[in-house]
Amino acid sequence: MLAARLLPGAVVALYSGKGSEVDTKRLDEVLRVRGMTIVYPRVIGDGQLLAFHAVTLDDLVAARFGLREPRPDAAAVEISDIAAFVVPGLAFDRAGWRIGWGRGHYDATFATASPSALRVGLAFECQLVDQVAREPHDVALHVILTQLSTYMVA
Repeated sequence: MLAARLLPGAVVALYSGKGSEVDTKRLDEVLRVRGMTIVYPRVIGDGQLLAFHAVTLDDLVAARFGLREPRPDAAAVEISDIAAFVVPGLAFDRAGWRIGWGRGHYDATFATASPSALRVGLAFECQLVDQVAREPHDVALHVILTQLSTYMVA
C-alpha cells in the first residue's frame, strides 16, 4: 500500500526497529526495489529534531536509547525532501494519534516536514487502542499499517 502511493525516486524515512517494534527490513527491501531512496533518522544531541541520512540497514550503528542510527558523516537528506515517514510507537488509535517513547522527536520533525509528506504508523494490531492521550504539540498520522489492516485516518 505504501509503495503504491509513492513514485520511484521518492524519499522514504524508515526506522530501525528495536525491542517489540515492527521490523522494517522487508519494507526497506521492497521500497528500494521500487526505486525509492530510503533514509534513517539520527537523534541530534539533546535536541528534538531528527536528522535523516541515506544509508542501508547494514550501515547503521549502535546509539543511545537502544537505537541503531546512521553515522553523523553519512549522506544527509533534508527533512523537506522526505515524501513519507514510517514511524514506530507504543500505542495508536484509529484517529491517527500515537504514543511514542516520550521524547517528541517525530512530532518535532513532522512540524518541519513538507505538509504533503505522508505520515505512516507501523504497528501490530494489538497496539491499537480506543484513544491515546495527546498534547498540543502532537501531530497525527495519515495511515496506520498493521499485519491485519490498513487504517486511513486523515
